[in-house]
Amino acid sequence: MKIIVTGPYESGKSLIVNHITDGQCINIERRGTTIAMDHGMANVGGLSVFLFGTPGLLRFRTIRKILSEGADGIIFAVDSADPESDARAKLFFREIAFFLPGVPCVVAANKQDLPEARPVDQLRNNMTFLAGQAVIPCSAKTGENVDRLLRTLLFLTMMQWSGVFSKFAEHSGAKDGLKRLMKGLNVGREQAVGYLRRFELRKLLEVQIGDERFEVKDTVRALLENPNLIMAR
Repeated sequence: MKIIVTGPYESGKSLIVNHITDGQCINIERRGTTIAMDHGMANVGGLSVFLFGTPGLLRFRTIRKILSEGADGIIFAVDSADPESDARAKLFFREIAFFLPGVPCVVAANKQDLPEARPVDQLRNNMTFLAGQAVIPCSAKTGENVDRLLRTLLFLTMMQWSGVFSKFAEHSGAKDGLKRLMKGLNVGREQAVGYLRRFELRKLLEVQIGDERFEVKDTVRALLENPNLIMAR
C-alpha cells in the first residue's frame, strides 16, 4: 500500500518514516531539512507498505503533489507541542485534502514525549479542521503509538477497498478470474484491469495470462478476507 506522510515543517515526518522502516529509508535533505522526500518500505502482517514522506516547506508544493498521486492513505503529522505551528498545519491539511480527496487519513499528534505537548482534546479544539479525523497521540522520537498509528490507517484503507479485496480473495486462481471480478463488482473490463494493475504494484496479487487470471498472495489472503486482522499485533 502507498502511504503519504505529510504535514508542516518540523512536525516529525522524517522520524515517523524512519521509525516505521526501522531506519531502512532514504532521506533527501539539506542542512537537516527534507527538500525532496523520505522513502522506505515496511512489512505489516504480510502487507507491503511503501512510505513517502513529503517536504514540509510551503515552496515544495509541486513535489508534494507528485508524491501524493495514487496514495492509498495519509499520515498527517502535527506538532502537539507548538501552538504556533497550527496555522501551517491548517494550510497543509487543506492542500492534502485537495490532492487526495476521500483518501483515508490518520492524524499523528506527534511529540507527546515533550512536557508541553497538548492532549488530543485540546488539539481538536485548537485545530477544528481536524473534525472527523482519527487523531492518535504518538512520539516519533520514542516510537510510542507509531505502530498503532500505521495499523489504524491500514485498517481504514483496507475497509475502503474491502469490496474489491473480498472479490480478489473469492476469485483468486480462477481461470476466468477477470470475468468473475467484473461480474462481482459490476464494472467493465478497463476498470477491473485497473484494479488488478493498482494492487499488483502494491504486491497484493500476481496477474497472469493476459489479465484473465490473477492470484492473491498467500501472505495477504487472510487480510483481504478480514481487514480486522491488521489491528492484531
